[in-house]
This record gives sequence, structure tokens and C-alpha cells, in this order.
Amino acid sequence: SLISMLISKTDFSITKNYDELLVDPSLMSLGDEVRNKLVETRQSVIDVSGTEDIGGPHIQLMRASSTIRNPYVDSINVVQAELLRVLRSMPEDDSPDLTPELKKLKNTRIDALLLSIKGISHGMKNSG
Repeated sequence: SLISMLISKTDFSITKNYDELLVDPSLMSLGDEVRNKLVETRQSVIDVSGTEDIGGPHIQLMRASSTIRNPYVDSINVVQAELLRVLRSMPEDDSPDLTPELKKLKNTRIDALLLSIKGISHGMKNSG
């Protein structure tokens, strides 16, 4: 099922990295709550399906594919989180602090962010 496939592709270390770089400390518990809900959802899928093989009948192919793609996708995730962190620290578009040089740099970083989104989506195949 779609839920099983999404659960099988989830990596807690990646979500924690986004939290640590991007989330206000007062909201960190939200990420923990989401990760806990994911664990509960995974257990529910196992309970309903009667098997711990939540990836379905093609799990070996998925594992082989993940082994190949994860080093690339994980690296893009790290770069993406850093891009988001840096972009958040840059002046807003209507700010007088945004010089033409900074605007060009900001646009380059936005382009890189969009490429990272596409790269992760393609690397994850169908669940982005």
C-alpha cells in the first residue's frame, strides 16, 4: 500500500537534521511527536497486515534501490536543509538590506533549493 511504501522510505536521521537546523527550539517537540506518530503508524500497518514486511512483495528490490540511492539522496537532504537555513537568514525581497549582489546570491540559492527538491523527489522515485 501507499502508506507502507512511504513508511519504508522514512529516515529519522534526515528529519532530525532538518529539525536541528531549521526548527525553533520551542517547537522541537513537534518533530518528536511526528516521529512517534510514524512509529505508531508503522506498528498499525504491521498489526493490520499481519507481517513486518511492510514494504510489500518487492521489498528486496526496494532495499537494493535504497542502498544505491540513499547516499546520494541523503547528501542532497543535508544540502537542502543548509540552503533553507541560509535562505531564512537572508533579507526579505523588499528589504533595503537586500543589495543587488545579495539578491543575485539569494536567487542562486533559491535555484539550488529547487534543484534539491527535484533531486530528492527523483531519488525517492514516487514519494519525494
